[in-house]
Amino acid sequence: MALTKKELILIDDNIKMAENSVKFMQGCAQIATDPQIKGLCQQMAKEHQDGIQMLMKHINSASMH
Repeated sequence: MALTKKELILIDDNIKMAENSVKFMQGCAQIATDPQIKGLCQQMAKEHQDGIQMLMKHINSASMH
């Protein structure tokens, strides 16, 4: 199913927000001294990165149609 231009723009916006969240969580992990907080920040960064990959798959599949 092809995505509309508006849908692609919304996905792109979500990717940008997720990239900002990854950077923020990575920064928090770097400065965190508590191992649990550091681990949580790293986990959250990975989850956002996984979300970016999923959104990129939608864009890539839409560009193939």
